[in-house]
Parts: sequence; C-alpha cells; structure tokens
Amino acid sequence: AADPVFNALVELGMNHEQQHQELLLTDLKHLLSLNPLAPVYRDLPSRKASRAAPLAWVEFKGGMVEIGAQGENFCFDNELPRHRQYLGEYALGSRLVTNGEFLAFIEAGGYRDTGLWLSEGWDWVRANGIEHPIYWSREGDGWREFTLAGMRALDPGVPVAHVSYFEADAYARWAGARLPTEAEWESASRDCPI
Repeated sequence: AADPVFNALVELGMNHEQQHQELLLTDLKHLLSLNPLAPVYRDLPSRKASRAAPLAWVEFKGGMVEIGAQGENFCFDNELPRHRQYLGEYALGSRLVTNGEFLAFIEAGGYRDTGLWLSEGWDWVRANGIEHPIYWSREGDGWREFTLAGMRALDPGVPVAHVSYFEADAYARWAGARLPTEAEWESASRDCPI
C-alpha cells in the first residue's frame, strides 16, 4: 500500500523541482544575454510576426470572494489558508500587453516620466540607467530581443515578457489602467480552464 506521507513528500519535491527548473532557465537566459556573442541555448525556428487580438475590458462585479487553495490537490503553503476577501468592481484586459504596446510606452518617453513610476521604481530606473526591458536592444531603426534561441527581431504581437513589477506598474499607469491585485487575478481566473 502507498504511504500517504511519502507520496505527499514526493509530490512536494516534484513541484519544488519544477520551480528550480524554471529558475535555472531564467538564470541561463540572463547569463547568456550578458555574453557579447549572444549565444543560442536552443535553436528554434523563426516565426512570422504575430498580431494580437483587439484589447477589450472584461468587467467583474466584485463582492465577497474566497481565495486561496481549496480541495485535495497540491498547493504550496503560501496558498493557504483559503479565506474570504471583499473585492470592489474591477475590469481586466482580455489579453496580455504586447511588445508593440510596451514599445509605444517607451517611445512616448515612459522611462523618462517620473510621474509614471513608484518612487522606488524611479530610483531603480535612474540608478541603473534603465531605458527598456532587460532583454531588448535597439539596433538601427529597429528593436531586437534576446531569447533562449538567440537574438531575434522584436515581435510586436506577442506578450511582453521579463519586465519588472516597476516597469509593469509604470506601463499600466501610462495606459490609464492599473495592475490587478492578487485577489482580483485569482478570482477572475478561478473558472478558466487550465
């Protein structure tokens, strides 16, 4: 017969290992991006530039909701305890922010406008000379992005990635929006298929 304590430890170990694998790829990408030769970790075929669907706002009523893990499925301790929280009405974008939309923020001077940034974020931008997302670079008249497949032309239609909380918050403020709270995001995504 299977030992439930042993099974729980194995499941915890496997989920913990998945976190390490993700962090390993994140660290590997960062280290390769620092190499002036921009080496390729894994060659992937180039894709045709994509187009994002039009952005729409999906409204949520809010009210009292339950958030946190439930049921018998695996969860980490920071997903507990399940609890009730009140949410005001809110709306979420129907899709993620694209590279093209984030590029518009850059070209509009978003990294130079102190009024868009949280004070700690503005200090970070100024102290480190931040002018764009970490893996982006301007080459001639265009933008490129470092990926695990090497340097690629920036695809304006794909979701922007590897921006900090400060960058995401400044972009949202520039776009006349705000970032969702953890409770809003969890409540909105509760009924979405995985």
